[in-house]
Amino acid sequence: MKKKNLIEPYAKENNLLQLSLFYFGKKRPCPTETTATWKDAKGDEYSLVCSSRYGVPSSFEQDVYTACMRIWVKQGMDSRQIIVNYSDIARELNLKPKNWVMHIKKALIVLGQARYHFKKCFIVPDENGSTQMDAQFSLFDTTLLFNAEKGKTGRSKRNSESFITFPEEIQHNLEKRYYQLLDMFVYKSLPSGLPRRLYEYLAKRKYHGINGVFKISEEAICRWLPIDDPNTTKRRARIKRISGNLIDIGYLEYYEFDKKKKMCLFKYSSISEEKPRDDNPADTVKDFVITVEATPKPKAISESTELERLISILRIKRVPKATKNTLAKHLNESGVDYVERNILYANEKAKSSYSNYLGKCLENDYAEAWSEEKEQKQDTLFDLNEELKKKEELEQEEKMREQELEKLRSEFLERASKLGLVFTNMAMEAAEKETQDNPAKGFVIKHAYAERLLGIVNEIGGSFPKEVLSMDVNKKLWSDKGK
Repeated sequence: MKKKNLIEPYAKENNLLQLSLFYFGKKRPCPTETTATWKDAKGDEYSLVCSSRYGVPSSFEQDVYTACMRIWVKQGMDSRQIIVNYSDIARELNLKPKNWVMHIKKALIVLGQARYHFKKCFIVPDENGSTQMDAQFSLFDTTLLFNAEKGKTGRSKRNSESFITFPEEIQHNLEKRYYQLLDMFVYKSLPSGLPRRLYEYLAKRKYHGINGVFKISEEAICRWLPIDDPNTTKRRARIKRISGNLIDIGYLEYYEFDKKKKMCLFKYSSISEEKPRDDNPADTVKDFVITVEATPKPKAISESTELERLISILRIKRVPKATKNTLAKHLNESGVDYVERNILYANEKAKSSYSNYLGKCLENDYAEAWSEEKEQKQDTLFDLNEELKKKEELEQEEKMREQELEKLRSEFLERASKLGLVFTNMAMEAAEKETQDNPAKGFVIKHAYAERLLGIVNEIGGSFPKEVLSMDVNKKLWSDKGK
């Protein structure tokens, strides 16, 4: 009997689902403004601008926004305002509330403050069907946030409630069913950032494919995610890597890149056929609450396999049961990347009592800054290697071209030596006439004479480029004149 997949629906407004609203670089651009512009097949120009005092929303803000949409689905989608608790958002993302409350509050502030400007991107329903409009708004209209203070506890759940109001434009589109329900379980199974963004985009575009394969140009997929790396090799490797995350959990069957057509091909798997119902979001959540205990995880997502892999890279050979339990706990709460980077950090930094030090690393994420610095060094090394490789390629190309030119020079000199006095005299007369008023006639006349001979040779059947006229060739032609 086929196992039923666990489904946790959350909603995304269709315009916002397709557009690239978040920044996925290694460091947040703060403060900054980002702009994306493009044209369609008709030549119409579109643009999306995000300006933010606190920096463009990043991958963590994307996760918090998605968790809010999940809570909004749970509350029935019947109002622009939702009631949220920082702990509820943390639990939606499998995060430990006590460690993430302040981060979540800051993310909500960034989301409420960031201002988006859309040119012809936003589809608004009207009497004639729909119209492309210019729009300006923030992802949250208002945020009334509970003043959580670090280190203080004992607050009641009622007193810790915050209130978030979505923009009216989004509400109108939701009422007209311009939204899509997605699977929060699939979302949480993916690493934070671009893999989650790719899942949402592919879910939006799924029914634009043929036989389960969705094709999109490299330029377009990089624009929509977004990936703005100017290095072609790194950009393609990044798309392949994040697609691999979707393959690992079973959402995609495979990913291929057509180098000739520069197209990315995404093949959806059978697991992606199961989707949240959108006939009544509130009822869907009720079904989820009833069946969650008995519903197994998709077979494609194997936490035990990941745990075994992580245990295998520990610096110690005999791993205590307590350490295994700690790894499993943080793997479930924070994901594979979080645990792996802290293991690698402990492997390098631990001086004594490895297991205890590893526990502290996992609890406090000691590896965060270290991991970013290491990635930056790797990127720098990669860039240097790419530059050296490119330089070597250019040098090789130049060497081959010079060898080809030397061959052409020999052929040209042989042809020129067979010209009779009539042609050489014509070339000399033309060169003298051209340079007669030039103060440096004695120097430039040699080149002028060689150019005239080149023209004559090409007129009677040759096809030599100007580059054959090197200084040595010019001297040789000059010394042979009149012979």
